[in-house]
Amino acid sequence: MTPLQIVERYVSPDGFPNKLKFFCCELYGEWSADSTLGQHLPVRVQRTCEVIFQDTAHAMVAVWLHDTAISMDVYFYLIKKQNWTIYAARSLVMKQSAKDALKDLDSIPEKDRGETYTKTHPHTYSFEKKNLELWDNSDDVLAAHFNTHKKEFLQMQKRLVKKGFTKSDSLIVNAIKDKKIKKIANEVLIRGFEYDPRYSGCIFYLIGGIGDNTVGYLYQPDPKKIPLITEKHYIIIKPLGDGWYLFKTT
Repeated sequence: MTPLQIVERYVSPDGFPNKLKFFCCELYGEWSADSTLGQHLPVRVQRTCEVIFQDTAHAMVAVWLHDTAISMDVYFYLIKKQNWTIYAARSLVMKQSAKDALKDLDSIPEKDRGETYTKTHPHTYSFEKKNLELWDNSDDVLAAHFNTHKKEFLQMQKRLVKKGFTKSDSLIVNAIKDKKIKKIANEVLIRGFEYDPRYSGCIFYLIGGIGDNTVGYLYQPDPKKIPLITEKHYIIIKPLGDGWYLFKTT
């Protein structure tokens, strides 16, 4: 069975007969489980599966579980030995923090959501609300947001180069102080810019997150230099075209 077929069976509401040889490591618990993830979910939940990465030894399959009540992206990591085996699963941690922050925002009286709010916060009330809603959304919505505003992202990237912020990785964090970049970033709900010393030349456009649990967009025109997808840190690097990617860390 292929990685995609294995994951599809695991999240299927119909169960996964003879599943034991397809799980290992963190997923050893499946050996004694009398049902699968797919069987625990309501039948109405849609299960959209997509291979994000696969070579001869490793693969990652993303699954979007969604209906009118829930929306969750789960990532499955597989290794090839005698056959393909799921060894780990991940999802963006701390999404509940975004939901809690949205509740706090909604509790603010309307009269205090304008200039009063902006005086004591780095962003406007509107930015915070829209940004948190984006952070808390599905990969499909995150990808659509980028595609809708691709022109603005290209403008920011061009200005980053023009103003010298890409000459050294460590300079990129200061880019948000540039007034023109800041204006565009606010329009497309980007909080700031980051770099990773392990992946020189990669520019991370940060939507949000807490600690190591982050979500945003990555620009790196050379596909050989993008971060490795693993269950340990970069849990997804999804191509969006022309050197742009959706990323999440944990």
